[in-house]
Amino acid sequence: MKTYSFLNTVFLVNGVEITGFADGDDVINMERRTDSATDKIGADGNMMVSLSADFSGEVTIKLQQTSSSNKYLTKLLNVQEGRGVAFKPVKLFFQDTYRRDIGSGSLGYIKKPAAMTRGQNGQTAEWSFVVERLDLLCGDPGLLGSFIG
Repeated sequence: MKTYSFLNTVFLVNGVEITGFADGDDVINMERRTDSATDKIGADGNMMVSLSADFSGEVTIKLQQTSSSNKYLTKLLNVQEGRGVAFKPVKLFFQDTYRRDIGSGSLGYIKKPAAMTRGQNGQTAEWSFVVERLDLLCGDPGLLGSFIG
């Protein structure tokens, strides 16, 4: 039997742990922006495969409006927008500590601030990041020590 729990995950932005995630099955989404490979079939039926050098990715996280991580991300955004010392790229790191899945994004930026929506009930703050390189590695707790890289 295999198990999963969000309690076994950690998500860091510039080394700071992000907490106070919203509810749902997609509160962390990490994906590449382009296909890893494309192909063309020639007139004679032979295929040519072009491998992409684009490893960029987009990462979206959803936080509760009460999460203190919203304040931290807002401070990073203020620096990015020139309200601080100098632009500092964001680095993202995700790990499922049980399954040993890893997502790592380097040299990125916050795409836009989370929308501020208020009403009768607490809301979700959605933050999006774009990174120059996104590496994703699926692990397996049954294969300890089997990572490449």
